[in-house]
Amino acid sequence: MTPTAPVTIRAHRGLVVIMRWRRADGPFCGFCGIALVREMATATLRQGWWGVGSLIIGAPVALMSNLLAYRKLRRLQLAVPVPGTVRPRLGKPVLHRPSAYVALIPLIWAVVVITHLVLSAS
Repeated sequence: MTPTAPVTIRAHRGLVVIMRWRRADGPFCGFCGIALVREMATATLRQGWWGVGSLIIGAPVALMSNLLAYRKLRRLQLAVPVPGTVRPRLGKPVLHRPSAYVALIPLIWAVVVITHLVLSAS
């Protein structure tokens, strides 16, 4: 029997006015769960910051939730593939994916705006 862990993996997409959430619940084996965490965390880093609510709440909540799920999944023993099934591609770690760095654009913008507000108030 393949060891699994009950985790929830989330992705957040921030639009200027609204937010969209995706989630995958279930028991995942370590390999499949980590592949999904990498996919959804990268999507959140690429698309999750484009609104004020998303910048402050949405994306950070999704990323923290995925970090906890990732840590839980890493503790599992390696799963033996079931004959006749196809494993998902594990892919590169999140920080080795160029699209993950799109998150730096709104984060730098937020730092510049906050710095400007603080300095102009002095």
